[in-house]
Amino acid sequence: MNDALFTFEVDAAPSELRRAVTTTEGITSFWTDRADVPSRLGETITLNFPDAPAAFDLKLTQSDEKMITWRTQSFPPQWVGTSIRWEIKGANRTSTVAFRHGPFTDDEEAGRVAYVWGQVMVQLKRYVETGVAAPVFVHS
Repeated sequence: MNDALFTFEVDAAPSELRRAVTTTEGITSFWTDRADVPSRLGETITLNFPDAPAAFDLKLTQSDEKMITWRTQSFPPQWVGTSIRWEIKGANRTSTVAFRHGPFTDDEEAGRVAYVWGQVMVQLKRYVETGVAAPVFVHS
């Protein structure tokens, strides 16, 4: 079993990072331009991507000052049963993001997922440091 893992520093306060990964405005600014991101535990985050046959659905299972966790519900099928975890630490204007998505039973799928997440992390960092929205996935 493999996970996609990233740890990186960001020149932004932890609260700015949390806002980016827990709100519709944040998600649509760095990941995909079509998303519905409810804030209550147990609710489902819906993400739409160009060319995807269905929306991705992620259940919010944890959301506090240090950790945000989502669990894939039914789509995409190769993600079902995986968890996406954002651990955010820091103070003032410097933060560390420790990100984990998994477990994946297929090494190739873990590699594909890690490649895309890498692109998403670059845009997240850029967004929280500059305030400029530029999601990876944009519908035409």
